[in-house]
Amino acid sequence: MNRHTSGKWRSLLGRTLALFRKRELDEDLDEELRSHLAHAVEENVRQGMTRNEARRQAMVRFGGVAQTREAYRTQRGLPVLDTLGFDLRYAFRQLRKSPGFTGTVVLTLTLGIGAVTAVFSVVQGVLLHPYPFRDPSRVVVLRETVRELEKLSPLLPVNYLHYANLRKNAHTIEDAAIFQNDGFSVAVDSEVANASDESAHPRETEGLNVSPTFFSVLGVTPILGRTFTDEETQPGKDNEAILTWPAWQRYFHGDPSVLNRTLRIDGVPTAIVGVLPPSFRFPVVSMLPNESTFGSTDRYEIFRPFVVNSGVLDETDGDYDYLAIARLHPGVTMAQAQSELDGLDKAYAVTNKLGSHVGVAVEPFAEEITGSYRKPLWMLFAAVFAVLLMACVNLANLQIARGVARSHETMLRSALGADKMRLLRGLLLENLLLGVAGGLGGVLCALAAETTLLTAAASLPRVNEVHLSAPMLAIAVLVSVITSIAFGIFPALRSLRVAPQSALQMNSGRVANTRDAANARRVLVAVEVACSVTLLIVTALITRSFAHLLTQERHFNADHLMMAKAELSTPRYLNSQHDYHDHANNATNDARNAVMDRALERLRSLPGAQAVALTGTLPLSGDSMIDAVERPDYNFPPGQTPLVNRRYVSPGYFKAMGIPLLEGREFAASDERDPHVVILSEKAAKTAFPDASALGRTILRNGQKFTVVGIAADARINDLKRDPAICFVPYWANPPYTPVFLVRSAEPEKALGPAMRNVIWNIDPDVSIPTVMSLDMQVSESVATDRFQALLLSGFGAAALFLAVLGIYGVLAYSVSMRTQEFGIRIALGSNRSGLVRLVLRDASYPLIGGILIGLLASAAATRWIRSLLYETSAVDPWAVAMSLALLLIAALVASLIPLRKVTKVDPMQALRSE
Repeated sequence: MNRHTSGKWRSLLGRTLALFRKRELDEDLDEELRSHLAHAVEENVRQGMTRNEARRQAMVRFGGVAQTREAYRTQRGLPVLDTLGFDLRYAFRQLRKSPGFTGTVVLTLTLGIGAVTAVFSVVQGVLLHPYPFRDPSRVVVLRETVRELEKLSPLLPVNYLHYANLRKNAHTIEDAAIFQNDGFSVAVDSEVANASDESAHPRETEGLNVSPTFFSVLGVTPILGRTFTDEETQPGKDNEAILTWPAWQRYFHGDPSVLNRTLRIDGVPTAIVGVLPPSFRFPVVSMLPNESTFGSTDRYEIFRPFVVNSGVLDETDGDYDYLAIARLHPGVTMAQAQSELDGLDKAYAVTNKLGSHVGVAVEPFAEEITGSYRKPLWMLFAAVFAVLLMACVNLANLQIARGVARSHETMLRSALGADKMRLLRGLLLENLLLGVAGGLGGVLCALAAETTLLTAAASLPRVNEVHLSAPMLAIAVLVSVITSIAFGIFPALRSLRVAPQSALQMNSGRVANTRDAANARRVLVAVEVACSVTLLIVTALITRSFAHLLTQERHFNADHLMMAKAELSTPRYLNSQHDYHDHANNATNDARNAVMDRALERLRSLPGAQAVALTGTLPLSGDSMIDAVERPDYNFPPGQTPLVNRRYVSPGYFKAMGIPLLEGREFAASDERDPHVVILSEKAAKTAFPDASALGRTILRNGQKFTVVGIAADARINDLKRDPAICFVPYWANPPYTPVFLVRSAEPEKALGPAMRNVIWNIDPDVSIPTVMSLDMQVSESVATDRFQALLLSGFGAAALFLAVLGIYGVLAYSVSMRTQEFGIRIALGSNRSGLVRLVLRDASYPLIGGILIGLLASAAATRWIRSLLYETSAVDPWAVAMSLALLLIAALVASLIPLRKVTKVDPMQALRSE
């Protein structure tokens, strides 16, 4: 480094350090200036001048002290930073002098930025955050299509043998894996100390039975241990498990020597062979597409080998009970994989002479997990973005008004010689401060709303991926700053374009009421009204849809009904190797029947118990166990055999659930001796017997005859949005592995839940009870996504209405204040005050009517997009449109009352004197 460069760096360093020693250096400079002046004065006195004259002459020779002081400051410091600091202080003082304007802008930005950031965090976490797999875009979900079952569901899980054929012969995929949802009863040891102590009993944990290729297809490697081997898929050799990171921490406290230690899973000692990375979370893949998972997302903690038993290998047609994923070869498109796999499945059906027409559907993994949630989430984001747009419009109106109010100040400073760039920089710094304050407020608002938002969004998949990251918050502040500057720069530039001489000759009212300014305000209000109309109509439709969902006839009574789901998963209750298709093991069937009979008997003795029953499936948990209903006296045409949901229930079920019986009777205890009886729902009865009553008729199930002893009302016990055909069967025919006990009681739920647990655990302490909840709570959880949409949209709709009212009021109030002199002249010339009111309303109606028309067009497009989200509500529902417009018009009228009142109070003499 040469001497010249070195000198420059020393000078820069000195100037920088001087910024931190201003007070000390100023004192030194003042002392030096005083010393120089004193020396000059003394010199003049020695030359014969009086002291006063000597001081005056010294000051004249020395020049301006202030100018000298400023010159020295410039030489020692960094002038750019000094000037910037002065401008920042001036901008802060200007904002502090206008607390109303400053507070309104900061609050507007805070609410807009906070809402957008919070909602976008949900969109980003659920839809945009990458999956913790290798190249997740190449992972696909495989489902099968069966032409004969397409009315029931267009897409089904896969058959194991069909999957094996695809994996063996396909060339478009690297590999495939099969898996199945399962629940495991997990205990660290087998001892149970106290029946009433919940922690002393096995814990029910969600998990998956997976093939050995499962983790390699995903591209995930355990951080400890290994994955499963092919040998471990054989019956009797599958007593191994792989834990997720949370399960490792919970059961073994992160002990690195966990490998080959055991957990009691379903009552059997099971060796731990691997631990997965902390980032790994496998989301829920539902058995049927778009099936609700009630918020239990990313819940899997334990993985077990998928056992290939005889029941799986015997089913060449039917048995669509398994889920499958595959990894595409690099460069292979979805269409190419779809074409090849579908052709292989169809060829397999022909070769093996299957009785159904099958095919394969290939779906991207991300679309399978979140596809049904994309539209609702993007709709919510569009809604909150519309609110932000309205906030920006209000911000623009405020900036225009402030620019007009300060126009004289700006022009006067310009006329006095102020540099225009300096003036522009000062205005931009004001907006920078507003943007930073609004952004920081938005960050705090988003952080405060995060917990509430996550609670409301608990039913969404991947909700545990939702969080407000530091980059996201930084971007929120940056957006706030850009927004503030963008809407503040145009009024600033406009004020600087006006010639100071001409501007100083006109008053602010004339500046404000130029044609351009008035048109700009009208356009901005029209945009606000259009956004508000669109958002209000969409909100009304979604809210009306949600109201229909809650108030429709369900044909069951959820009040005062408690449910306890038990898992009979220990060896004494299970058929060999979890073979749910083999019901020939009478010993395990009898064991399950015995524990359920004893539990029902003891539950009936609980205080306040009014009705007690059980069912094999938790209400409102979707479709399950689909059966074809055949008749011995009639052959249905191919593809038209009625399909029903099979439900195992006990006597008293219909009384406990409050489901009306339209014909016949309930099951009775005497039916246990001959359980070949069924009760059909009304839809199932009409579908199977369209020609006459089904009561007393016979149907066929698996070649056995069953007599219809009752017809029940179509209860929405699978899904509140559907009333499927259901066939109810006595539970003795096939005792369920997951009985759900139902107790209707007047006792408080808080007391009834623990009492039900104790009853079951006193019978068998090894039984896990994963769910104890009221049916009311289950109903609430089943509509959680719809409620999430309705609540957020209602909040955004209210915000949009408030912003529209604020915008209309602001424009009217400002217009009236600027036209006070005009109104005074009109009154002085004989105009009546009602005519002035009509004049103001006419001017206000133009942006209002224009905004409504634009909003109606925009809402027509928006409602077509959200049509699939509506339940029993038309996308052009006249009630929703009429109520939205009426609400907006009423709000607009309320917003105009204060400005109109001011019009009627104008004093013409005072208005004329004000000029």
